[in-house]
Amino acid sequence: MVKAVVFDLDGLIFNTEDVFIEATNRFLQPFGYDYHPEVQRRMMGQQAAVSTAILKEYYSLGESVDEIRQRIETHFMEVLPDILDVMPGFPELIAFINGEGIPAAVCTSSTSDYASDLLQRFGYLDCFQFILGGESVENGKPAPDCYLMACSRIGFSPSEVMVFEDSENGCRAAVDAGTVAVAVPGIHNSGHTYSGAALIAETLKDPRIYDLLTKLGKN
Repeated sequence: MVKAVVFDLDGLIFNTEDVFIEATNRFLQPFGYDYHPEVQRRMMGQQAAVSTAILKEYYSLGESVDEIRQRIETHFMEVLPDILDVMPGFPELIAFINGEGIPAAVCTSSTSDYASDLLQRFGYLDCFQFILGGESVENGKPAPDCYLMACSRIGFSPSEVMVFEDSENGCRAAVDAGTVAVAVPGIHNSGHTYSGAALIAETLKDPRIYDLLTKLGKN
């Protein structure tokens, strides 16, 4: 019986993958590189320090991880206002979840301050009981630690919590934590696998999500 839901953030609630890709391409262009889909796949869903280290190694960059991260974050904030938007189906889904009185939270590899800022911009911050950022766990996704912590904080066992994820790394974390994992791949998730997911939805508009929430809630 699902008693609570937890959302990933990047690429799931917001199209921040589009923002990050544009920012990373702007960072790489002076070096003569394009942001290759393979390295995108490896980085997706990881904590910032881990994903930046992957980028540094892949392109043999001389800058430190911190320097690379800071420069990409500068580009990210530059392009954010022109690109950022909510993902299709999220407004309707969170309205349904809130309307049903189902506790909801956000669990992201990004920082909680960053997540709070994005949610506040669109008026969704109050839809969630809490935000668990990547800074709160030592082992980021695909380790299950963040979702185990989120379940503990929301007050239900993992088998009673539905998790929405877009990336392979995030879905593996949700599955290994023992939650009811719902994968929602986006256009940037080509080649990702979602073994163990209870459902692979087309978008957050997918009626099967509502069917699953309703059926599990009545068990």
